[in-house]
Amino acid sequence: MATHTPVRLMVRRHAESEWNAQARIQGAIASPPLTAAGAAEAGRWAAGLADDAGIRTVWSSDAVRARSTAAAAGRRLGLPVTSTRLLAEVGAGVLEGLTHADAARLFPEHHRVWKARGDLDAIPGAEPGDRLQARAIAFLTASTGPGGADLYGRTQLAVTHAAFLRSLVNTAQQRARTTPVAIGHGDTHLLADPWTALRPERLNQLWRPAAHRVAPGPDDAAPVVQYVVKLVPGLGAEGRLGRYRAVQHAVSTATGTPPLLAAAARSDGSAVTVRRFLPGATLGHRLGHDEEWELLDFYERFNTRLAAAVDADAFTGVRSLGDRIDIALCGPDNEAVRQLRALTRDHQLRELLYERSHVTDFDLHRDNTVRTDTGQLVRIDLDSLCPGPRLLGQACAIVGASALYPALQSAARHERPHARLLGGDSDHAQELRRLVRVRLLLGLWFFLTAPGVAGTEGSERHAALYRAALTELTALDQEKGSCTR
Repeated sequence: MATHTPVRLMVRRHAESEWNAQARIQGAIASPPLTAAGAAEAGRWAAGLADDAGIRTVWSSDAVRARSTAAAAGRRLGLPVTSTRLLAEVGAGVLEGLTHADAARLFPEHHRVWKARGDLDAIPGAEPGDRLQARAIAFLTASTGPGGADLYGRTQLAVTHAAFLRSLVNTAQQRARTTPVAIGHGDTHLLADPWTALRPERLNQLWRPAAHRVAPGPDDAAPVVQYVVKLVPGLGAEGRLGRYRAVQHAVSTATGTPPLLAAAARSDGSAVTVRRFLPGATLGHRLGHDEEWELLDFYERFNTRLAAAVDADAFTGVRSLGDRIDIALCGPDNEAVRQLRALTRDHQLRELLYERSHVTDFDLHRDNTVRTDTGQLVRIDLDSLCPGPRLLGQACAIVGASALYPALQSAARHERPHARLLGGDSDHAQELRRLVRVRLLLGLWFFLTAPGVAGTEGSERHAALYRAALTELTALDQEKGSCTR
């Protein structure tokens, strides 16, 4: 990854709005404009911005009161205002639109929560504290994280709201997110290198889209809420992010995977996603037979729920199995490409490979599977969903649970899941063998071809695993007899 360039972020609250003057709770409502006094105050503030401040981007929430405040700075600096929902005020649920007097009368307990200026989890319809903080982290990552200085400048200005400002400033200064901070209409905070302050820790291999664990909070806080921040190339382009949010919500609801808490598009077409970090241990590459069967059962249940939750038609434009094959076939020639080309010459097999009837998790992998402290298996990465034929999900599950990895006890090879399920002459077993072979060939192709991957020590090691699995699959393909589970 390129050397990180620190960013200075100036952040302030919007000027006085009409609802502020009426002592009315605004929350995430976007409409109340500034008062005349607020507009005048915003103008005075903007006029005081230094010519040599070096501000390159002016950010604002999409609420009128924030945009109007930021617009004054934009006019002063000759810059457009970039609006984002990430900077919106916390949603106040049933309290939104009420005066403080009415809120105290109608919802006294909820109003006390609001006045306490902590998390709003107890208020019906309000935004939970972890989602508010996840939005803060998404904004800090998008604007000041890897590549942020190149996209938006080394000095940036953001106009936001009281509760969100509190969460943002505390998150960037390693304090509990509800710690009191100055949130008056004229209060400005300077955050120096917020990305480094999040203490990012890279979680995955360098050839995958960068995923970091961040720990926004003091070391002595117990428990510290941690998050996983991922930077995904291309996800923010051409409306993909909206579809991604909808699909991710359906999948996490159906499968119990950590939900998407926040997401943000960047101007280079990439996107930032934020989920809560799930404590536990990823699975080792060498497992016993019983663990392999348990893992296969988990993967198959996961894919069954996934296929029921998401219709394949929702994945128009998402790479299918056939698309992945076409990309490989259009690239440089190698052993994987030659075998894929031979397979696709079979017209009947080609029709199977290019089906888009079911959605599956293409990259079921032990590195992306956690066993929690309570012993539960959980899938932690949902960015490889793929339309394909009906049995592709089972094929991917077999690869991820068993076929690709050496067994912890090698003596009972025929008791391993892939050996039991892929042998025999039934139509089911033959189709599974074909799909497993294609999945393995695409994995081998990746480690032989992908930019930044091919030729590295890690790629050679992984390519050897795929070759060994393909050799064993060829032997299984030649065996006869029933291999029912």
